[in-house]
Amino acid sequence: IRTFTTKSFQICPTANPANCSPGAEPTDSLDCEDSQQLTSNFSRKTHILILATTRSGSSFVGQLLNQHSDVFYLFEPLYHVQYTLIPKMTQNKSPADRRVMLGASRDLLRSLYDCDLYFMENYIKPQPINHTTDKLFRRGASKALCSSPVCDTLSPTDVYLEEGDCVKKCGSLNLTLAMESCKEHEHVALKIVRVPEVSDLRALVEDPRLNLKVIQLVRDPRGILTSRT
Repeated sequence: IRTFTTKSFQICPTANPANCSPGAEPTDSLDCEDSQQLTSNFSRKTHILILATTRSGSSFVGQLLNQHSDVFYLFEPLYHVQYTLIPKMTQNKSPADRRVMLGASRDLLRSLYDCDLYFMENYIKPQPINHTTDKLFRRGASKALCSSPVCDTLSPTDVYLEEGDCVKKCGSLNLTLAMESCKEHEHVALKIVRVPEVSDLRALVEDPRLNLKVIQLVRDPRGILTSRT
């Protein structure tokens, strides 16, 4: 997968600049200018956003990324925002309510891409004590949160844990250790199903501090309805 390689995809070998001269035979479908652009992108941490509706295969795609050793993955962190804010909103969900929800969601995503997991404490209920909680939604779906240094109680045979077993064996989640683990990974991937419109993410996509790659999953609605029965 090109996104996760540590090497640039140089189409024209750097040892022989003549290969980049006009008229040189290309060695791939990209030209030299494209190759230089790829090189600059790989010097930054990649921020991946899996965007989908429910029952569209997002959990499967998330687990594909989760199995990569260089990826720090979180399963639906916006669950906590919705769980906390919806009870406080008016019954008809006014435009003001929507702006509050959207702003809170974008702020949390931005913080998580910076590996600032403390920001989640504003929405986790009950609020974590000493940055420790056992209420993180689907913690066991993240391989990084079920392995060292976040969880040091596992034996060498506990490589492939079921989600529930991770929570039982690892105990409460130390968000400080989780932040350290996040910073050690090359890439951060978040899976969300709680953003109603793609345009709501424009501020994140255009943020120059992020190297954001969006994977949007679309499924035939007939399949979604069938999967619920």
